[in-house]
Parts: sequence; C-alpha cells; structure tokens
Amino acid sequence: MPEKRILLVEDEPTIQQLLANVLRVEGYSVDVATTFADAMGLLDQRSYLLVIADWRLPDGDGLMIADTATQMGANTLLMSGYLFQMPGGRAEAHETLMKPLRPSEIVAAVERRIGKAGVS
Repeated sequence: MPEKRILLVEDEPTIQQLLANVLRVEGYSVDVATTFADAMGLLDQRSYLLVIADWRLPDGDGLMIADTATQMGANTLLMSGYLFQMPGGRAEAHETLMKPLRPSEIVAAVERRIGKAGVS
C-alpha cells in the first residue's frame, strides 16, 4: 500500500513528540521540523500528502509553509493556540485546529484530509 507521508511542523518538543507518536501509531509516516527553515528544506526534498503546521514558529510563519505545501499539491492543517489573533482571512485555504489538541482530534482531522493510513 502507498505510504501516507506527513510533515509535522511544531516547535514545542513535547507537542511535536506527542503528535508524531500518535500519527505513527495510526500507521502514518511522519517527518518532523521545528522551524520554518527546516520545514521549507524538507518540502524541497520530499513530497507530502499532508502538511500540519503550527502558525507561530520561532523563525517564521506556519501559514507560509501551509501555502507553499498547497501550491505543491499537499493537503494542509494549520494549528495554533492563537487562531483568534490571526489576521482575518489569512487561513481560509486551510483547515485550522485550535490548540491544545486531543490525540483523537488530530487523528480525526488527518483522516478527514487524507483518509486512514494504509487505505488508498
């Protein structure tokens, strides 16, 4: 079966580890990035079916990562604890998730965007 590869962009180590582990247990292949620069480098190297990006990163804007991923044909999820502070209309092209997230919420959102792991 084709691999469902996800890029997870999250700068908080505890959240990154939790989300990556939950998605891997569900059967997804997950690459992780902690910065805007790392994420853009991975997008240059690989194709992703889904990119999950935190809005606020130490060196950039996760929305720019999501926009780039969309232009490359990937599905996107944008997450933040600060969605209400995002300037109006910026995230309309992406599904948004409010932090903190329960593991079941991230799995459900991923399944909405790309389906269950191992299912074409």
